[in-house]
Formats: sequence, C-alpha cells, structure tokens
Amino acid sequence: MADSFETMMADIAQDYGAALLAPVRDATGCRRWRDVVYAQINGFRPLTLYVSVPEVDRPPPLVVFVHGGAWMLGHPMVTNPVYAGLDIEGNLLRAGYAVAKIAYRFSAEARFPAQLHDCKAAVRFLRKRAGTFAFDAGRIAAMGDSAGGHLVALMGLTAGRADMEGDVGELQGSSAVQAVVDWFGPTELLTMGQQAIAGGMRMQDDPNSPESMLVGGPIQSVPEAARAASPVTYVTAAAPPFLIQHGTHDRLVPLAQSRTLHKALLAAGVSSTLKVIEGADHCFWGAPGEGIVERDIEFLQAKLGN
Repeated sequence: MADSFETMMADIAQDYGAALLAPVRDATGCRRWRDVVYAQINGFRPLTLYVSVPEVDRPPPLVVFVHGGAWMLGHPMVTNPVYAGLDIEGNLLRAGYAVAKIAYRFSAEARFPAQLHDCKAAVRFLRKRAGTFAFDAGRIAAMGDSAGGHLVALMGLTAGRADMEGDVGELQGSSAVQAVVDWFGPTELLTMGQQAIAGGMRMQDDPNSPESMLVGGPIQSVPEAARAASPVTYVTAAAPPFLIQHGTHDRLVPLAQSRTLHKALLAAGVSSTLKVIEGADHCFWGAPGEGIVERDIEFLQAKLGN
C-alpha cells in the first residue's frame, strides 16, 4: 500500500480533543463542555472532566469540584438527593463562578497517590486552556466532599512539591489552587478508627476498608503510607485559605478529623475556618441544608472575588 502505517494509525486514532470544540449553551447563556478527556493513561479508562462557565462580563474564577465515594466509586455527574437539594453547581454558577467537575482513578485501579496526581493533572489541563473555557487562571479553588474533601485538601497543601505532581496528562504549568473548600474529608488516616463517634464506623483499620484499599494495605500495618496519604502531614504556612464544613453526627468520617486539620492549619498561620453543622451526618444528611453552599460562596468571594 502507498500510505505509511504511521499515516493509517494517525487517521484512526481516537480524537480526545473533539469535546473541547463542542460546548453547548443553555437558556441562561451558560456554556457547558461534557466528557472532556484531560488525561489518557494506557490500561485505564480515559479521565474526564465537565466544565460549566456562566455568562459574565469578565473571566470568572473557577471551582474544581472533586466528588466523594470512598476513593472507590462515584462520578462527576452523579449526585444524591441531599446534594441535589443543595444545588451546588447551580448556586456556584449563579454566583458567577465557573465549575469543573473531575473524575479520577479509584483505589481498585491504582493506589495513592494516583488519585492526587489525577486531580493535579486536571488543574494543569484546565489552567493551560483557561482561554478556551474563558475563566481566570489565577483564581482557582478546589472543592470536594468526603474522599473528594481529602483530595482537595491535599491539592491545596502540596502545591509546588515536585514529588507529589505525578506524570499524568498535561505536565506543564502549575497545579496550585488559591483556596480550598473541604467538606468532611479524612485528614489523618491512622486516627480515624479511634476517633469514631458512638454508632459510627470503626472499620478503618480493616484490610478491606476504603482507607486501607487506598494505600494498599491495612493502614496500621503501613503507617508510612497512611501518613503519606494524610493531608495533615503536609501542612505548612504556604497553604492557601481553607473553609472546612463537617457535621457533628458524621458516622463515616469523624468530626475530629476536620478539627485536627483545622488546628494544624491555624498553628501554621494559615487562614482556616471550621464550620460545624449541628446534627448533620455524612453528606450533611439529617440537617437543614440552608447556608451550607451560601457559606462556601461567601468564603470564595472573600478569597477569590467573582
């Protein structure tokens, strides 16, 4: 055949950039990109993100939302009834913030720090294409719940550490974020079991617990790996401002986890606010949702503007 093998392979290769060229504009003027591939790692599913940018007069700040699910399940576009009632994305968009919801590898696919590497790759990808999405690359916040809260805390605390960046996806540019909103994320894996409230989950030290699956072994048997996966390990004065929200009755991630991180941030001189939601279980279940997202928006306005 006249054409080269390389030419044929190039012509039949999957076009991961096509989604960038196909935003959809809704009735409010908001532009939305779906199924944008930010990294493709051989042997794994493509890593995708979903971006929504409101119609505003100038490039808005960006909120990168990282979903929870015990590092082993979930999807950026799947929610639960409690979060649907909070209308997280809708409230952020109406307040003038762009929103990117990202996927990452689960613990059955790869051990920590793969999940953090993926999140950082997503930020680098988004920042490099800030002109395409029309947001302000200098004003990016990371926001997440539960396992996602754990990951966004790490994103904020490990900026500039070459050993935590990984080699996934877009390798050029900064993965730093300028603010962190952490909803009840684990912060110190080794103490989770002993901090559990009455009636709460105490299986964190078991071999098949989400925490053990994340680090590749029973967490008390691999303390160095557990500490390496714990946000509190990386607290320094260079951290961005934090807003942490956590329920008093959380049976999956003890409130003491957020208190530990908050105390460490304050001791390092970092701006940190801990809001304790009275009566709330995991995902703020069982408590009125009024004020939770509004409080996040007030924090973002104070730290990033809009």
